[in-house]
Amino acid sequence: MKSYDISPSSSNGFHTSTPTFDGRHPRLKGQFQYKHGHRHHSFDNEKAPYPLSYDRYILEIESLDNRLAQHLRGSVSFVNFTEGPPQRTLDLGCGTGTWIIEAAKQWPACEFVGFDLVNIQIPLKILDNSTAQRIEWRYGNFLTTKLPFEDDEFDHIHIQAIAKGVPENKWGVLFEEVNRVLRPGGSVEVIEDDVMFPLLPRWFTSTLRSHVRKDTSVHFPDASQRSYPSPPDTPQNTPVHDHALLESLNRSVFEHRFINMKPTALLPSYFTTYFRQVTLGPVISFPMPPLPPPQPLPPQTVSPYSIGFGTDTPDCRTSPMSPAPMNRPNSLSFSSTISASTTSTIGSDNPSIFSAQPRTASESFSSTFGTGDTSAKPRPFNRFLLDGSLSESEIAALPRSLFPLEQLEALSEWSLAMHLYRSYQSVLACQEAMWEELKDRIINRKEELTPFGWDDEELGELKSRKKFERLIERYKSDMQARMSLWCSLTGIGWEFPARDSLSKAELFEEGRIRESLLKARRFVSDDERQVPCRSLRVLVGYKL
Repeated sequence: MKSYDISPSSSNGFHTSTPTFDGRHPRLKGQFQYKHGHRHHSFDNEKAPYPLSYDRYILEIESLDNRLAQHLRGSVSFVNFTEGPPQRTLDLGCGTGTWIIEAAKQWPACEFVGFDLVNIQIPLKILDNSTAQRIEWRYGNFLTTKLPFEDDEFDHIHIQAIAKGVPENKWGVLFEEVNRVLRPGGSVEVIEDDVMFPLLPRWFTSTLRSHVRKDTSVHFPDASQRSYPSPPDTPQNTPVHDHALLESLNRSVFEHRFINMKPTALLPSYFTTYFRQVTLGPVISFPMPPLPPPQPLPPQTVSPYSIGFGTDTPDCRTSPMSPAPMNRPNSLSFSSTISASTTSTIGSDNPSIFSAQPRTASESFSSTFGTGDTSAKPRPFNRFLLDGSLSESEIAALPRSLFPLEQLEALSEWSLAMHLYRSYQSVLACQEAMWEELKDRIINRKEELTPFGWDDEELGELKSRKKFERLIERYKSDMQARMSLWCSLTGIGWEFPARDSLSKAELFEEGRIRESLLKARRFVSDDERQVPCRSLRVLVGYKL
């Protein structure tokens, strides 16, 4: 267990610390607390403002980030080590330690230290001994204490995905500490994402919840008929989208912690102050995945709303009994992607969820399902978007030392679903912090809830919590429908999972949703289809 002496304060704003440990992988007591079933660190928010949970689903996202770096760079690092791999490496904010484990396999002569606030790392005892003996996990709070390492101790420092827990006024002293423990000539790389709340337009979510309007007229036995006015389609002052309240709460979580939500724009100024020979990668944004086709209905009774698979045109004669099979390539494997070795993917023919492998000449999401006119020329779909301020000549001059631009162009449409998954899971991981923000508004700032239609005058905390959880579940359900992971998996060879039979009412309702969704998206602009769901940036520098 660690202990700190926090009485003296150093000139750089940190407290000095002397961590002590019980073994190489200590069990830190009292480091977690559970909030409505979600695991969070137990430290004070002012000292450790990281708002995300430590639930399994959010920890597993690290592996997705590692696979993306492997695809873009063909290595675990974006640094070009001209004199060979480093000898001693620090991973600051190491999380579960998956990056270190991958790096240890690629750099067999390197020693690694993973430093994090809490003990969530993979146990070293399950690793090969030759790998485990070169890895050490250390614990502490780099926001309030000096790093417990000697000056000039590391050849390389890796920093990734810590920006959601670092207040804007802490970056300067943090980079100063990084510079201190980095040896002259050593390298540092930073990979950070902007804080994003993936948005779903109302035309999409309304089709998931709208119901067929009942007849507004009444027929009497004498054959007479009386009509009644229809209710308005939408109330006045409707929020811009269905999840506007959650978006507002999510923004407040970071604003009240003084955490800048756009580190891709903030960090270059701090980074260039403390390091030299800096390479600033462009801001890379990944758009929402292409709109998927409707899921096949289970083989059963014909629905009056049946949609022919592979077309946007409702057809009453089409039966979901035997939907037309999708002509998917059978040679791809999703499992080969997540279990592959760390061999470079550049120039490799191995299938990958990140690699752009053609379905067939007509099987692109955007071409087959993006328009109701199947004879129209397919619309181009961008798999990534670079910083809008860059000209074509600047794009051509981007530093290839980070990664070849061709690797970005080789990304598949399927990979975009993974970026959306990462972004919306990050939102869900903040739900307990969002709940605290909502309670504060209910008690102290009720007027801020009025634009979002939250009427909580007579609700107690328990009922308010249930109402909040319904909003979270709706957001999660809507995002799963938009992501349509099933389409990405069938695109790489997986069979569509069998579905249970639906009742007549359920079949009718699902068919109606399919028809409404297909009709609505015919009027969606190209800009609406390409709304970013993730933005990241890579920075590399050296200590001279």
